[in-house]
Amino acid sequence: MRNKTFFFSLCLACLLISGCVSKEKYEELEARLADTQTKLEQKGKKVEELAQKLGELEKNWNKCQQDNSELHARYQELEKNRQMLSQTLAQKEDVIHQVDETKRQLETSLQLQIEAREKKIIELENTIAELNQAKHKLESKMQSQIETREQKIKELEDAIAKLDETRRMLEVNLLAQLESRERNINEQEKTISELGNQKQHVETNLIDLKEQIAIQEQTINEQMKIITELDSATLKIESSLQDRTSEIELREKRIKELQDAIAQRDKAKRQIETDLKEQIKAQQVTLETLAGKLKVTFVDRILFNSGSAKINEAGKQLLSTFAESLKHNNQNIIVEGHTDNVPIGPELREKYPTNWELSTARSAAVVRYLTEKAGIEPQRFTASGYSFYRPVASYQTEEGRHQNRRIEIILASRR
Repeated sequence: MRNKTFFFSLCLACLLISGCVSKEKYEELEARLADTQTKLEQKGKKVEELAQKLGELEKNWNKCQQDNSELHARYQELEKNRQMLSQTLAQKEDVIHQVDETKRQLETSLQLQIEAREKKIIELENTIAELNQAKHKLESKMQSQIETREQKIKELEDAIAKLDETRRMLEVNLLAQLESRERNINEQEKTISELGNQKQHVETNLIDLKEQIAIQEQTINEQMKIITELDSATLKIESSLQDRTSEIELREKRIKELQDAIAQRDKAKRQIETDLKEQIKAQQVTLETLAGKLKVTFVDRILFNSGSAKINEAGKQLLSTFAESLKHNNQNIIVEGHTDNVPIGPELREKYPTNWELSTARSAAVVRYLTEKAGIEPQRFTASGYSFYRPVASYQTEEGRHQNRRIEIILASRR
């Protein structure tokens, strides 16, 4: 009976640890434990009854003394059988303990994984912690009850030991105790059978627990996959932000360059307006501001005589004055030559077959003068000729043709 009570206590602790027992189930188990206590009290009453019968058995001592040796041998055989059954029961308890230990290890492993992965699992851990607290309280209560019951059982065992000593002298008492032992053996065999059934139930619960662990591991893997996808999306967003940052930095750099170019353009414009004040007033030179650029136009014959690509004296003086304003900045300088649509005369056609050659020669002459005579860096220049294909006025009038014959110098920021 002591082993049966211990087994029920062990099963109750296992169920509380695994979280598989409900409040109703717990109350049912507690009721069963109370029932077991009632049975132990009944056994105590039976012991008292045996003590009363002891007096009666003493009266029959003389009658049963002859069969004492035979009964004693039979008692030793039954005692040996009882010890074998006790060993078998202890082995069963060890198996149950190993199952319980394996289950606790699995729960510990699952708990560690849940703590690292999921907030939802943390809530489950809190529930487990509460169950553990309830388990500890129940274990304390059960331990106290078990100690009380063990004390009573020990007292009963002491009483039985005394009866055993007296039983050697009382034949009838030995027979009665033999019958009692046989009944106990039957009860123990029944208990062993119940333990086997309960072991199967525990193994079934263990299989269910493993299936739950597999499901939770699958859930964790799915959540890890979602986290990986979120990490990938985060990396893409960070990469996009870096690209946007680089683009913004490039735009800021370009804005600064434009601001610097505009500042240089305005400074150059003011300088040119001061240096070429009279020519601008006479409309021989015009200024035009573009996006970050400044275009200076030298009109008609102010630099070149008709049909010539050689800079005249007035043009040299004008370009020298203009060059002073170019020395104070580092802008690129684009020189473009433009002509009207009047064909080259026969006397110049050998040197300049078309207006293409004439417009290009004039722009090159301006570049050479500004670099060789005025001392401006050659790497800043670009020279080109456009013949009469980029007019700014109509070719139908003399005034229009006059405006189309021009040298344009464009100041642009460096990139």
